[in-house]
Amino acid sequence: MTALRGERGRGRGKTSSKADISRILDSIESLKPFPAVVQKAIPMLGQAEVPVQDVIEVIKYDPGITANVLRLCNSAHLGLRHQIKSLNHAMLYLGSQNLLKIIIASGVTQKLAAPRPGYCLDRGGLWRHSVSAAIMASVLAQQLELAEEATLFTAALLHDIGKLVLDQYVGDALAKIMELVNNRGYAFQEAEQEVLGMDHATVGSEIARRWHFPEPIRKAIARHHIEPDCQTEDDLVMLVHLADLLVLMVGADLGADGLAYRGYPTVMRHFGMRERHVEKVLAVYWHEVQKAEEFFLAEG
Repeated sequence: MTALRGERGRGRGKTSSKADISRILDSIESLKPFPAVVQKAIPMLGQAEVPVQDVIEVIKYDPGITANVLRLCNSAHLGLRHQIKSLNHAMLYLGSQNLLKIIIASGVTQKLAAPRPGYCLDRGGLWRHSVSAAIMASVLAQQLELAEEATLFTAALLHDIGKLVLDQYVGDALAKIMELVNNRGYAFQEAEQEVLGMDHATVGSEIARRWHFPEPIRKAIARHHIEPDCQTEDDLVMLVHLADLLVLMVGADLGADGLAYRGYPTVMRHFGMRERHVEKVLAVYWHEVQKAEEFFLAEG
């Protein structure tokens, strides 16, 4: 595997305007929020320890979410030996962090599953990529012996949330964006910034801010496309970035932006990884993805 993009072109001029940025910000404001259950679960992502009963209280009055949580609890992905029949039973076997992951994933499914034609993603494309990145981030954390918690899973799951808003603007500007990517060496998000005034990572961070996600998640969303000379020492940012790149490399719903990103060598150095480590991660990832069929079916 090699770096995904080289140095970008220089001598460029801005093609966006304050009006473009204003329209994008207005679109963020008008975006319908996540379901109430997810909004109640969000503050818990920032807590080191979450009481069992607090998590159960969040979802017990939402039969749709409860049914989906129990279905996912009983999926092969979690590998439990006994059938989970109640939320209390689920908490006993899973713990609060795993249950929070499932609550967030269940609550955001439909929003991420919608087609995003601006990014050339059909129905389910963004959802499948997002779930793949979340699974990859979890595998990376386990292989690197780092904390694997709901915060990381959520940050990876929602890293492309800015595409919910920017999709309608990228579609009209895609020819200009791809000209910068293909002919002038831009990374995709740099071309978005150049043409539209904002890129999907920045828009995603603003959505996360307005919906009161914890700061670590907002930061990971904002910086999930890092530069080759990035100086961050933030493991969460690096894990989300690497998870995104790896699932793109294995072809998980590429969309219009595809592999037009950089930063792979930087994050490899950060974690002291070599190609043999990546090969092991990918082997574990494919195993986990095969077990996670219920997550991918959820968008239907």
